[in-house]
Amino acid sequence: MLAALPGVGNVGKLIIDSLTESCEAEEVLRLIHPDMPPQANLDSQGLLSPPHISFHHNGELVLVTADGQPVTPSGQHECALEILRLAKQSSCQHVIVLAGMAAAVGEEDVFLVCSDVDTRLELERGSADVRRDQPNGGVIGLVGLLSSLGPVVGVSSTCAISTTLGSSVDPIASQRLLTSLDSWFDLKLEIPYATMDRMGVHMAMLGEKGVAGEMPELTEEDNAPMLYS
Repeated sequence: MLAALPGVGNVGKLIIDSLTESCEAEEVLRLIHPDMPPQANLDSQGLLSPPHISFHHNGELVLVTADGQPVTPSGQHECALEILRLAKQSSCQHVIVLAGMAAAVGEEDVFLVCSDVDTRLELERGSADVRRDQPNGGVIGLVGLLSSLGPVVGVSSTCAISTTLGSSVDPIASQRLLTSLDSWFDLKLEIPYATMDRMGVHMAMLGEKGVAGEMPELTEEDNAPMLYS
């Protein structure tokens, strides 16, 4: 299972969205939670779609993403556990959560952070760059919970991180992360850079679109869980 949400540089989400489109992956499940941001979006058929976490099936892979995440810590925790339980029920051996981390110009790192010793040792014996001291600020939000709660339900969960300048969409960091994932996990995933770049432009344009209706004002406490490392 590969999972990603909007975050710094949208590094992981761009990979999942590009894979979903290029492979014409079939949507098989929607997870709806009352703490998701209250914004309905237009789907590919021009119909309003309620806020949800989407699951697509692509060969042996399950792709998980969303346009947002629950705005409360309890909602994030409940969704993380439900996603991981679904992974276990589908006999998924490994949940890999994709994320970006803001870094200075010239830093082009890609690395993994594990949540159980056995997985870490197995990856370290291979060619993977597994870090034990980064990110030193940890990983927050639904991404952090998905990456760390795997052992609680009996699956392996790992966070795959690419550094980025933190622009709204960073297809270069996404491609770098995809290349490393393919090498470390033999996923045989290929996305032409032109496709990823086009999807990145599309995502940036969507971010500038107007929104109809009224958005409730979020307090600083409510908004904090929506940030990513």
